[in-house]
Amino acid sequence: MSSSRSASPFDKLSYGTSSLRRLLPASHDEAASEASGNLETSPTPASSANGLAPPRRKRQATTAACRACRKRKSKCDGARPICSVCRDRKTMCEFDTIAATETHTQALKRKYTELQQQKTTFEQIYELLRSRPEKEAEEIFQRIRRGADANSILRHVNYGDVLVQLALVPETRFRYEFPYLPDMPIYLQRQDNPYLDSEVFDCALRGAVEQPQRQRALPGVNEMLESAPDAFDHQEPYLKPYSSAIVVDPWLDSLTPSNWTLVSSDDNFMRQVIHDYFLYDYDWFTFFHKDYFLQDMASDRQRYCSRLLVNAVLCVGCYCHQKLPGRSESWNPKNIGNQFLAEAKRLFELEAEVPRPSMHDPEWQPKYRDWECRRLTTIQAALLLNIIYNLNGSDRLGWRYTIRALEMANEIQLFQAAPSPLSSDIRCVREFTAWCLFTWQSLSSYHYLKPPLVTRPPETPLPDPSEHPQWWGELWIRYPQTPARLPTYHGYLTKARADFWTIMNEFSLLSFSQPHVKTPSDQVVGFYNRLRGWLRGLPEPLTPKKLVLPHHLKLHMHYNCVLIDLLKPLLGLHWSDATQPNKTLDDAHHEAAIHLETLLRLYYLRHGFEAFDGFLLHFLGSLNFIKINTRENQNNSLFLESHRSTMLLLMKGIRDQSQCYAVARMVLRLQAHLMRSDDVALLKRFVDIETEKLACGPENPRQMEEVILSDWPVYEIGLEEKAEQKSRGVDFASMVSSVKSEGIGNRNGNGNGECASRSSASSV
Repeated sequence: MSSSRSASPFDKLSYGTSSLRRLLPASHDEAASEASGNLETSPTPASSANGLAPPRRKRQATTAACRACRKRKSKCDGARPICSVCRDRKTMCEFDTIAATETHTQALKRKYTELQQQKTTFEQIYELLRSRPEKEAEEIFQRIRRGADANSILRHVNYGDVLVQLALVPETRFRYEFPYLPDMPIYLQRQDNPYLDSEVFDCALRGAVEQPQRQRALPGVNEMLESAPDAFDHQEPYLKPYSSAIVVDPWLDSLTPSNWTLVSSDDNFMRQVIHDYFLYDYDWFTFFHKDYFLQDMASDRQRYCSRLLVNAVLCVGCYCHQKLPGRSESWNPKNIGNQFLAEAKRLFELEAEVPRPSMHDPEWQPKYRDWECRRLTTIQAALLLNIIYNLNGSDRLGWRYTIRALEMANEIQLFQAAPSPLSSDIRCVREFTAWCLFTWQSLSSYHYLKPPLVTRPPETPLPDPSEHPQWWGELWIRYPQTPARLPTYHGYLTKARADFWTIMNEFSLLSFSQPHVKTPSDQVVGFYNRLRGWLRGLPEPLTPKKLVLPHHLKLHMHYNCVLIDLLKPLLGLHWSDATQPNKTLDDAHHEAAIHLETLLRLYYLRHGFEAFDGFLLHFLGSLNFIKINTRENQNNSLFLESHRSTMLLLMKGIRDQSQCYAVARMVLRLQAHLMRSDDVALLKRFVDIETEKLACGPENPRQMEEVILSDWPVYEIGLEEKAEQKSRGVDFASMVSSVKSEGIGNRNGNGNGECASRSSASSV
């Protein structure tokens, strides 16, 4: 009997008499895998009574498919480490992208960058043949001739270098790069510029031929004291920055500073601070004899060393110590440098009031000698305290210590010839201290436009450093990978500075003793000729050809800075020089500005601006003031970008020094305010600086006003301009106070700012 309804396909599949095995439903995992592996698969029949199929799930797109799926054009789900399609097909799954979010285009760019940065083996072999010493290059060449594999040669060289590096300090030969424009400006490259013919310029910018490295074991201090430097060793200062050197003195390692101060008991830290003081500051601001000081400090003797002097040295050393955080925070009582300062001030009040022994005392003679030695160390410490206040922007307070030092010097008749019964050591310390005090007050009087406090130099002349080197006490340094010690020519430098400021002391006495009286032009020209004679008479290590160390460069900077101020009032005056008939005073003024900029660039190329330098700020600020004024007249000049490059370099130097001491931060804010806004914006590209945070000390404005107690003249060009500003009550402190609440870089494109200079410097 047949059924009236037609047979469906399901009836044939389910109830047919076929001998095939009945198909069972897939497991849950297999179904899920199949659903995710093929978006076009039809949904399985619904088991519900209405027979409606569930909606098809939408497949998620992947950022980058694997290689196999791209080749067969399958829909890859991007699952890692193996996609579902490759897992089902049992094929190798590899991705060109390193992350699920990276596209193929990004992967290609990444691989291209990696290839650009990575040298091939043969390129590295070529570089080794070019740069290695001749003996090593010949050995590599012979290995190539013998048929050695390139990879094996490279491995041999690299493994050999690793073994050498375990026994040697890292290579330190490098030079700094100028920001913005990498080359020396064209207008500095003149035939008559002697500093471009110097050895430091040859090694720093022109790229002198690299000397072969000599792998030598580093000796101890005693061996260094006995070893004599050779020609290769003398090239080290021209190849390495001064900050990489260390001071070599047997007494430094024998010091126990905790015996001389109550501030700290960490002898290792304080020894390093004292070391940094001698490395960075002692050669320029010399106030005491290094050898006598260190010997007595190591021996716990209180003749030429005192607790007061040690605390003052430690305070200055904290500014020099680069690893000390917050060293520029003069307002922070937790700063250990401020703690040394507080202890030094306390001890100074005590030492300054020590009474003179009575002549009626039976032991008057030895007691007087002890009292005189205490007076000497107190005078030396007073000058250091003056320096500390200057670094904090409070030179008005610091100058009082110099005045008190001069009073104590008169008590012991320091500037007069020493009595004959004195021993050679105390005679040396007396004369040394007398000249240090005279030089310091002469320098300060000139820069602050004040009449000198000492009208004549000490009666006893300074000895010739070449004939009496022991009298001066040389400062010896050593560079990495160099066993021999090298001199800083401390005696030559100190005597040259004393001779220079002897001339300028006479000028200050003539120019500043009577206010509002202009110095006659013929007398200014006479001083100019004397200064030129001083320059010609410098010893060989300090000549433009040989100078290299920071303080040697600054000696010439100081000379050219003084010439710029001296000659500015004489511009346009007819004057002829017998030795140079075609040279005018205008030419001399222009030449001094060229030389100053060249010296600052050489300083940066060789040594950088990051290390502490207590007087470098003056040269940076003075030249930058010239550049800011020159910039206003150079909108269409051929040298506009070169002037901007120098301005950015100088601002970088001021910013680097602001990490060391507070007054540099004030100068940074002041000069950033004088700059045009577009130049400030350009500055941010090369210098890590946030102009909105350029505050002078703490963020509290009241505390800022307490910090700025300075009589330093404004950055003007020419002594008459500076004196005129001073007579109107305009000085560095008033200028900083006037801009502390204003924005940075407020000058517009035409340079019309309220704090802009009223005089324009001559174009360089």
